[in-house]
Amino acid sequence: MKDADLDCCVHVCLCCVQGNVFFYYGLQNFHQNLRKYMDSRDDAQMVGRKYNLKKPSAYCEPYITDKNLPIAPCGAVANSMFNDSFSLWYHSPSGPIAVPLYRNGIAWYTDENVKFRNPHSNQSLAQAFNGTTKPPYWQQPVYKLDPSNPNNNGFINEDLIVWMREAAFPNFKKLYGILKRTNEPFTNGLPAGNYSINITYNFPVQHFNGRKQVVLSTVTWFGGQNRFLPIAYLVTSGLVLLMAVILTVIWWKFGRNAKNMEE
Repeated sequence: MKDADLDCCVHVCLCCVQGNVFFYYGLQNFHQNLRKYMDSRDDAQMVGRKYNLKKPSAYCEPYITDKNLPIAPCGAVANSMFNDSFSLWYHSPSGPIAVPLYRNGIAWYTDENVKFRNPHSNQSLAQAFNGTTKPPYWQQPVYKLDPSNPNNNGFINEDLIVWMREAAFPNFKKLYGILKRTNEPFTNGLPAGNYSINITYNFPVQHFNGRKQVVLSTVTWFGGQNRFLPIAYLVTSGLVLLMAVILTVIWWKFGRNAKNMEE
């Protein structure tokens, strides 16, 4: 989305978080599950087909600019890509330390290696996208999404891939980074202490009465926290158990003797 030119710093106090730590951004009241929104994309374009790169599907609106240039990537899903940026700092006794985050490896393997591919070209990535233009709300073209990592640009940019996997509910969170546990004092996770999160605001939420959030999470041997699935499983298993009891009672009363059924 267009740059709002706003910065914010949030201070938090954390207990010790051991193991792998995952950094998420969250949105509330953003309906990625609307059918018209979900259809506004061209998967054939995102897989790197040159024909669809220059002539995307007409259903992929917006797909062309006033200057008759095809948009890459086209559609409302890509055009609304979340683009706030974050940096996490640990305030140690010796001074603030930047918390290192892996910004790669956050997308699903099948998405990164099957569903999203850059156009095949013997030239540079910028030349591969020659003749196209960026989505209206983007600040940079698709081949400049990650200036720090040349291999994380184009349709295989992992932030883009994560965003393009639409959420099923209006309140959701998406993975932004994973703690890099290679240097002290982060080898065992996040040590207890004071932290600050620097946020560069680019993504406006007032138009859809939404809210943004930052989530730090970890996983156990049993997986991550997901309240919907256990509630759904408990409700379903309870209904199945109730039906089993009812059917058992019916069988006990009527099913053991076929004559009872005839009467």
